[in-house]
Amino acid sequence: MITRLGLIKTSLIDYPGKVAAVLFTAGCNFYCPYCHNPELVSGPVPEDFLSMEDILRFLEKRRPVLGGVVITGGEPLLHPDIGVLTGAIRDLGLEIKIDTNGSFPAKLEQLRPDFVAMDIKTSFSNYSRVLPSGTAAEQIVRKIRESLKILIGNGIPHQLRTTIVPGIVAEEDFDMIIPEVRGADSYLLSGYRNQRTLDSSWAEVDPYPAEVLEGIAEKLRLAGVPAQIRTN
Repeated sequence: MITRLGLIKTSLIDYPGKVAAVLFTAGCNFYCPYCHNPELVSGPVPEDFLSMEDILRFLEKRRPVLGGVVITGGEPLLHPDIGVLTGAIRDLGLEIKIDTNGSFPAKLEQLRPDFVAMDIKTSFSNYSRVLPSGTAAEQIVRKIRESLKILIGNGIPHQLRTTIVPGIVAEEDFDMIIPEVRGADSYLLSGYRNQRTLDSSWAEVDPYPAEVLEGIAEKLRLAGVPAQIRTN
């Protein structure tokens, strides 16, 4: 259950075109060694997280200036009671963006957020690189494909995202990714930042040069997928 949530009171970059508050849930079913929010993957809920009641009181007070609320993690759809939170936010008249790894398609279809940012970690044949040991990668990939169909087929506004991490994803992986994502609204590429990582050894991994991201973005655009590179 969601007992407490992290909060960024105001963001101008996390919800496209909107001033938003950002909520963080703890817990994730993936294990990306380069994750820059390691405290949200496993272990206790961070001490500075607030109760859901406090979060909702804050949102009610701030709703005149907020365009929406971003729910991120961790993996927010991991929580069975995520619908309680999204329902309370909708009751305040605020739109909802959810950040997800795509492995909970039924929950995604049930909630139907106003906007979804979904991570594509790497080519589907390499997903074992971002999963806990013993996790059946084939089942996860099947669910991710289902989530893509929901987003692209049902017209839910969305953005696909990949962090371009050496050892996890390379430019040639996009030859396999592109057929899976045709028809997507947009695709955001982010460079790898190695200052803070779940697996400390990944702090030694150097990011790709900028021209690698530019080459991937151009490959996506040539395939008809609008792509941009995150610069902030």
